[in-house]
Amino acid sequence: MPMRLSGLASGMDTESIVTELMKVQRLKSTKIENKITMLEWKQEKWKALNSKIYSFYTGSLSKMRMQGSFLAKKATSSNEAKATITAATNAPEGTHSLQVKQLASAQIMTSGQMGTDINGKQITSATLLKDLGFDANEGSTITINAGQKTVTLDVGKSTTVNDFLTACKNAGLNANYDTSQKRFFISSKESGVNNSFSITMNSSEEAQDRNAIRDFLNYGSLGSTQKSTVDKLLQSYIDPTLVEADRTAIKDSLLKIKHDSVRQSYINSYINNQDNIDAVTAEERERLEAELPEGETLDQKVLDAAVKKKLQEKATAAANAEFEAWKAGSADTSNVFESAETDLENLLTSYSTDDFDDNTIVKTNSLGLLKLDEVIKNADGSVTRSTSNSTLVEARDAVIILDGVEMNGSSNDFTVNGLTITLKGVTAGANTADPSDDEIITVGVTGNSQAIYDSIKDFIKTYNELLKEMNEAYNAVSARGYQPLTDDEKEAMTDKQIEKWEDKIKDSLLRRDDVIGSLVSSMRTILSGSVTYNDKSYSLSSFGIRSMNYTEKGQLHIYGDQEDSLSGAFEDELMKAINEDPDKVMTVFNKLAGDLYEDMTKRMSSTKLRSALTFYNDKEIAKSITDYQSELKRLETKLNKMEDRYYKQFTAMEKAMAEMNSQSSSVLSMLGMNQ
Repeated sequence: MPMRLSGLASGMDTESIVTELMKVQRLKSTKIENKITMLEWKQEKWKALNSKIYSFYTGSLSKMRMQGSFLAKKATSSNEAKATITAATNAPEGTHSLQVKQLASAQIMTSGQMGTDINGKQITSATLLKDLGFDANEGSTITINAGQKTVTLDVGKSTTVNDFLTACKNAGLNANYDTSQKRFFISSKESGVNNSFSITMNSSEEAQDRNAIRDFLNYGSLGSTQKSTVDKLLQSYIDPTLVEADRTAIKDSLLKIKHDSVRQSYINSYINNQDNIDAVTAEERERLEAELPEGETLDQKVLDAAVKKKLQEKATAAANAEFEAWKAGSADTSNVFESAETDLENLLTSYSTDDFDDNTIVKTNSLGLLKLDEVIKNADGSVTRSTSNSTLVEARDAVIILDGVEMNGSSNDFTVNGLTITLKGVTAGANTADPSDDEIITVGVTGNSQAIYDSIKDFIKTYNELLKEMNEAYNAVSARGYQPLTDDEKEAMTDKQIEKWEDKIKDSLLRRDDVIGSLVSSMRTILSGSVTYNDKSYSLSSFGIRSMNYTEKGQLHIYGDQEDSLSGAFEDELMKAINEDPDKVMTVFNKLAGDLYEDMTKRMSSTKLRSALTFYNDKEIAKSITDYQSELKRLETKLNKMEDRYYKQFTAMEKAMAEMNSQSSSVLSMLGMNQ
């Protein structure tokens, strides 16, 4: 940065002079900035319009070229209180008979009313199963089977009501304990025999050994993630294909979980040991009193805090020393970490070597303690139970007779031969032997003229909205003489004035745009074309779809459309044509829409100037913006150098004038002319 002397010798305001000189030079950069701004606005304008054109292309235009839009069917039911019907395009037209023999239902089991636990407390999700009378040492396992999923729950000392509910949910069931009703509510999520469930309970030595390990690991105090880890490790441990190294790795993982609790227990024991408390208290008292100023006494709260902190430090250090001794292999049997490893090894050895061939043992635990029954699922999907502690609603399949054929389904929604039948009730006499009592629901399937009409109307509406926007953009009022505002110009205007000025420019950016003009012309030309059907020529106007006012520049109206104020009073030619010959209407619209779709596909193919699925030259605009930005950067560098040169010139002038003034003063002084 050159030295800048602002008129010290000359008295001139060089800052202002240079600023004015640079304003003229910066007109070039302002022009480039304006070009960048205009291109960015044009880019935004085109992106928004391109999105709407593409939406029309993939939406209503694409549908109109497909036969499915014209093959809509309408289905009716003579008793919608018992069954409602919808028809797909492949549903055969005609009349069908329907009887509903049975509705599908889900399996539901509601327990008997629970009392309090053995301690006289109200039962909640946190209640332990052992407090409901379960023997936690019996090795009981609750097995829940729903569909193809089986979940087991070992009943241990820490197993809760919530654990049982979670097991049911993990099996894919709805499960809840209502504390106000004091009952369990368990049900299948889906109806039908295939979705029935079973809940059984057995006791085994394997479960006993597994629970012993869980209790050793303080399973109940673990988080859900650690519980899941323990369960997976124990399940893997008895895999007969495991080698010893794998079992050692599992033991080490379980031991790490145990050591966390051992460490905390050791620290707590150390801190609560009275001898340790007395020794640390004496040490801290002596230390703190030695630091007190003469004449002051020790505050008990300060002493208590210091003792607590020191005990924690010593306990942690002692636990670390105990752990390091075990880790180094130098620990004896009194080492808590060594002892934990020995105990775990013994438990795992028993768990992996016990003979579980005679796995079932005499059991006293039962689901009756939960006021539930053991439910066994039979091969045919039905269920049986041996007791009646709960209320059981068995799962059932829906059964209908359609056109004389009996059909079953797990849901109350049937899809048959293009018909979707939603069952709501059983028809009278459907389950009696006397056919005269039978209630027959009549199902009628016909072509859906209204749906076809609505589809065409939606297409015309979407087409008109897009055409109107493109026409407005193409025929916008010129904004000649308007340029983006500079910062100085914006400061002199209100926000509303700025917005109005910029909108004037933005609205005119696509004026006379060749792409828009060509696309509008193509759309109007193609949709005004004709199609041959049965040797006769038809166009949209043949069905009462015409332009009405030249000022609308090609927008279409459906004669007889009551929502259209211009064409509503005319005869409804479109609906008449659909009712008389829907194939004719379909052929014409499919062909015209297909031609327009093909034309638009070609227009948005990828080129050097535009990306795929784009109607405008987005690549060209982006490149122009980049080029202008590069040019602006080069120009700014040039202008900065020019500004520095101006300052250097003025600085040189100031120095020269300062030297001249100094010399003049010296001469005058020598001549004795200074005042």
